[in-house]
Amino acid sequence: MNRKDTIVAISTPVGEGAIGVVRISGKDALSMGKSLFSPSNPGAPYTPQRLYYGTIRDSKGKTIDDGFMVYMKAPHSFTGEDVVELQAHGSMVVLEKIVEAAVALGARPAEPGEFTKRAFLNGKMDLLQAEAVIDLIRAKTDRALQSARGRLEGRLSKKIASIKEALLELATSLEAELDFAEEELETLPKEALLERLSSVEKELTDLLATFKEGRALREGVSVVILGRPNVGKSTLLNLILREERAIVTPQPGTTRDLIEEAVSIRGVPVRLVDTAGLRTTEDPIESIGIDRAKRRAERGELVLFVVDASKEEELEKDLSTLESLKEELEDKSFIVVANKMDLVESKEERALSLTSIFSGFRVVPISAKTEEGLKELEDAIYKEVCAGTEPEELIVSVRHRDALKRCLEGLERTKRCVERGEPQEIVTVELRWALAQLGELTGEVTTEDILDRIFSTFCIGK
Repeated sequence: MNRKDTIVAISTPVGEGAIGVVRISGKDALSMGKSLFSPSNPGAPYTPQRLYYGTIRDSKGKTIDDGFMVYMKAPHSFTGEDVVELQAHGSMVVLEKIVEAAVALGARPAEPGEFTKRAFLNGKMDLLQAEAVIDLIRAKTDRALQSARGRLEGRLSKKIASIKEALLELATSLEAELDFAEEELETLPKEALLERLSSVEKELTDLLATFKEGRALREGVSVVILGRPNVGKSTLLNLILREERAIVTPQPGTTRDLIEEAVSIRGVPVRLVDTAGLRTTEDPIESIGIDRAKRRAERGELVLFVVDASKEEELEKDLSTLESLKEELEDKSFIVVANKMDLVESKEERALSLTSIFSGFRVVPISAKTEEGLKELEDAIYKEVCAGTEPEELIVSVRHRDALKRCLEGLERTKRCVERGEPQEIVTVELRWALAQLGELTGEVTTEDILDRIFSTFCIGK
């Protein structure tokens, strides 16, 4: 990427709309804006952050549309460069003509995420904040929006900076002891050093534990409904969705293929999947559906295993099926949904019996017919994927997780060096390496390859 050139792109979504925006950023943005825009008040001074009405023309002076222009002078703009935004009617033909006109004047079509990348490179935001921009755009729930907004405002960055400052103080202290070994400086006792390293380790471990919830908010979580035929899986799907999405009949085997729908549960984007009932069958079509159900569960994060609580004689068989699934799906979480509680005479006794039979699993008694237990089920789903951390301070990507893991590994090596009485130079090298991993999180230490990979996921114009 050439940061000295001027770039242009449509910044509003593709399609028709009342207003569309074309963004130009770079050293020639203002001169290009003046060439493309004729204000209704000739001789306008183009005061920064002020909106001007006029006519937008192509490079040959032909009118494209009436609209507005705003100029943002560096460094007081999103990218930190001179920026011009042209607002016209939201026709793709109109907006593309404006882009073509800017290109004819020497602008280069922007790459995906290039405006945000320039904002990062020009010091307008760190890498955690830059990543939050695309998460904000793609947020599907209020909680996901809150998470992205908090990171964009720097909440997570401040937390990382606090941890980094604690490690930097230790590194500086150790290096001072080395550099001024002949002077009588107060040295940090071994026990105190280990205690402070352990304190930082705990902070990092706690932050690392937020990854499951952070990824769920960012990417959504897949919840697969499994169980025998006629235990109420499709009724449960309809209840959570609050619409009649799946066909429900007394006939076993009605659902033969996967039914997937999106829903928000406590602010977490959830992909809910209804499946064919698990049983031995001679029907080849139903067998395919059962096979698909198991394969889909392999790709999910959470399994709702539905049982018929009114048929106590079947529960041991359900347990056997559940334990087999648990072995097949080793890394999955399970919730036992004990449905049809409305048909049970003594609910308290049956609830105790269910807890005993399915010991080791979270059990939620429910009636998909009367909606009894729905709130408790949604709470249980939320607790399985979320730790209840403030959404603004969650790590949300594999990049974040891996950087924190590497930092923890570096701190572990540092502690071992201290415990073994290794030379202070080695202790300092390990500590500095751990610090560099935190630098990768915020972008203080990075490579062009990493930046390209991050910003390539952005839309063009952002």
